[in-house]
Amino acid sequence: MKKLEKVVKLKDFLVDFKESELLNINDLNLNNELKDKYINLLNEFCNKEVEDREIVLEDLDRDNGVLYKMMCDWFGNGFIIENDLGLVWYEYSLEDLFRDSFGIYDNDFGVSYGLFEIDDIDNKMYGEGWDD
Repeated sequence: MKKLEKVVKLKDFLVDFKESELLNINDLNLNNELKDKYINLLNEFCNKEVEDREIVLEDLDRDNGVLYKMMCDWFGNGFIIENDLGLVWYEYSLEDLFRDSFGIYDNDFGVSYGLFEIDDIDNKMYGEGWDD
């Protein structure tokens, strides 16, 4: 398992997630009332207290990962589901989000923290020895 020396804390991810969501909020086609509710929900989710520590690969584990559980809570929120605000774009998944956010790529897409090998992320998400 290769890991870069870059340090990204749990709160860093939430701050970046919030910024990304706010940057793209107008693409959600929400009326002003729903947009306000979404922003309030996003603020509540991203401003919550989290352990002040570096993100580790185990945080992405499908069974016990802190980030995995947090993001499942976000995308499983009734408001998110009712308004189709989840990971629905071209069958994009939580696994895809984690690969894009934390994966080490041969080329720099400018969107990843570049923390973990893609195979290591897949093994945490799908189980050891998973092969696509």
